[in-house]
Amino acid sequence: MRPGLPSGTSLLVSFARGLGVDKQQIDPVAPQLLPPVLAQLAAAPRHLGEAARLYRAAVRATTFGLIDHVVLRTQVIDAHLASALHSGIDQLVILGAGLDARGWRLEALKDVTVFELDHPATQRYKRRRMSQKRPPADIRYVSVDFERERFANALEAAGFRSGAPSAWIWEGVAMYLPLDAVHDTLGQLTSLAAPGSELAMTYRVPGLFPYGPLGRVAIPVVFAAAGEPLKATLQPDELASAFAPDWEVTFDEDSRGWRTLTGSSANASRSFLSERLAVVKRRS
Repeated sequence: MRPGLPSGTSLLVSFARGLGVDKQQIDPVAPQLLPPVLAQLAAAPRHLGEAARLYRAAVRATTFGLIDHVVLRTQVIDAHLASALHSGIDQLVILGAGLDARGWRLEALKDVTVFELDHPATQRYKRRRMSQKRPPADIRYVSVDFERERFANALEAAGFRSGAPSAWIWEGVAMYLPLDAVHDTLGQLTSLAAPGSELAMTYRVPGLFPYGPLGRVAIPVVFAAAGEPLKATLQPDELASAFAPDWEVTFDEDSRGWRTLTGSSANASRSFLSERLAVVKRRS
């Protein structure tokens, strides 16, 4: 964590959401959350006219599919969230919220209490950048360091109602935590989530790297050098076992399945097939 700034990965994810893959705006709020240079790069297609398509194509290629992957991931989680809200859920918890802008960009959250859990440094940056924008949702910030602190008590102190169903999003976080921290988070979540609650969680499967032996060596080195080393991995059956018997897995796919579900114009990138999205529902 660099002083005064959120993590590098959260900045890249917000940039990808802000840029998108075509004229459809995935996250119009993202440029407001980015430092000036990244904000200008994300917003550039709006001012490029016919050249916007070529600009996006160049960025998509040079980021090895990251833009497409983040767009797909955002769209598929939004779709599952919409389904959860349609069932009557009125509280949402975003674990490791980073620069997630759902509380500002989704009108469907206007009657929902959104609890954002993240490192206090990231939250200070985000609150400063968004201080002039009024969100439709009731957003409540809960500071936590997932590797060192338990969040259950702080979440309830912020007004979370453990007796009512809730929606949870844990996007792009678990892979950066030790496996015991992942299991501890799932345990706390289970203790708080009432029957009918739903969780959308991304995780990384082991041994699936693009570019053969070079990728297996180089990709972890790049993340470690950026100060955000890859840690936890799980196979789909291991994830299902971690949730049993309290939760039922209703969806577990990589980005190829996300594209099928959403009908997105973004492409499933070979570079990021190791990340999967699992949606689980708390049994009655």
